[in-house]
Amino acid sequence: MFKRNNSQLIKASKQNMTTHRQWKSICRCFLKPPSSDMDTKNEEISTRSRELRNSCGERYKRSVGKITPTTSILDGSNVYGREKDIEVVLGWLLKGEAAINGRVFVVAIDGKEGVGKTTLAQLVYNDDTVVNAFDLRAWVFDDSELDFDVVSITRTILLSVTADHACNCSDDLDLLQVKLREKLSGKSCLIVLDDVRNLDYERWDLLCQPFAGSEVKIVVTTLNNSVPPIMAAISTHHLEVLSYVDCLSMLLDHAKAKSKFDTDPKLQAIMEKIARECKGLPRAAKDFGGRLLSTHYNDIGRRYIDL
Repeated sequence: MFKRNNSQLIKASKQNMTTHRQWKSICRCFLKPPSSDMDTKNEEISTRSRELRNSCGERYKRSVGKITPTTSILDGSNVYGREKDIEVVLGWLLKGEAAINGRVFVVAIDGKEGVGKTTLAQLVYNDDTVVNAFDLRAWVFDDSELDFDVVSITRTILLSVTADHACNCSDDLDLLQVKLREKLSGKSCLIVLDDVRNLDYERWDLLCQPFAGSEVKIVVTTLNNSVPPIMAAISTHHLEVLSYVDCLSMLLDHAKAKSKFDTDPKLQAIMEKIARECKGLPRAAKDFGGRLLSTHYNDIGRRYIDL
């Protein structure tokens, strides 16, 4: 069971917030009963919650020096509050010509870390209207930390639209681009470039060479607000944080606490406090809920009994 230990909470460092012991310390802070020094307690909660949000915002969690990639696969059943965002992006994507003044058609999604840019791109990518509207689709996660890797991105697009794994061994950009241009000829194609961080016009122009004369549309997600202008994006959708209600719903969903929430006032107060401290960031709500669920207790309602 959780035990009172304020000294552990105070000593918990921002750099190590994702360890199991420190997550338990964070949760203890939320689960403490009222005391005579509630102002101090609330200040501690807010401080630790900010550290948590920053920790959740560190998207590029490295394992053996590698950035954790994303994929196009998404279980949309636990996504909340993005209906209007999907509608906006789909409205741009499904209208208009594939090329404008000779430039590739690009729609950008930007927003703060942890706000759900990749999730929105996944929802759009898998939308039935998009699946039916394009002959080909390709999902590319930009895993280059410093430079926009044209060879790697071209190879991934080609693999996605041809399933020709022989090209996986090639670093010859000319060979890759010739094959890609042949495959795209006369076809409509949607490409998602997820998490583009660094880009210059020369590399972008080089990547787009095989797209000339084809019906290619691109959705890019980025933290860097200089990326959409370089790509000459027709529109940029700035993704806002979730509402408190949607954030709470996501928290309860990942903590598997929905069934008890309405009937347990104490649990309700705890989860509402945590949801407020997530500040509308879906990644924070997801991580908090998952950590609560992954503790050694079989019933979330028992996690605050032994205080």
